[in-house]
Amino acid sequence: MADLSTQIPCGVARRVAAALLRADGGTTACLQMPPLQGDSSNAGQIGLDSPGFLSLPLAPVVFRKARVSMQDGALPKYELLVSAQAVEAAVGQQKLSSAQTLFTMASGVVVAGKLFLIEAISASESQGELYLYRLLLQEACGEWPV
Repeated sequence: MADLSTQIPCGVARRVAAALLRADGGTTACLQMPPLQGDSSNAGQIGLDSPGFLSLPLAPVVFRKARVSMQDGALPKYELLVSAQAVEAAVGQQKLSSAQTLFTMASGVVVAGKLFLIEAISASESQGELYLYRLLLQEACGEWPV
C-alpha cells in the first residue's frame, strides 16, 4: 500500500538532529582546509615555507569510537556525527558547490587536539532533506599543534 499523504519537508529533521547532537555532549571539530591563496613569497614558491592550513570549525558534532572489528596492529576507528546545518554553513563560507567537495578538500579533522584522517563519509536524510553527516575517521600517526 502506498503512502499518499502529503509530506512537505520543513526542516524538522535538521533541527532535531542539531538539538540531539548538542544534548548528547556535542563538541566542536575543525576541518583542516588548504589555504585559499598560495604563498607568493620566494621561500613559499620553492617549498621552504610550510603552507599551513585553515581551521574550519564545525559544531555541533559528536565524536565517538566506532564499533569496528579490530585487527592486530590496526589503528582504532572513530566516527564523527556532524549536523547538516553546520556543514551547510561551512560550504557557504568556503563558497563551495557541495558538502562532498568540502570533505574531499579537507586534509583531516582535528578533535580535542588530535588529527584524524577521513576514511569515508555518509549522509542521512528524511523526506529528501539531509540532516546528518557521518564521517569514519582514523587517527593520524602524529600529533597536531593546536
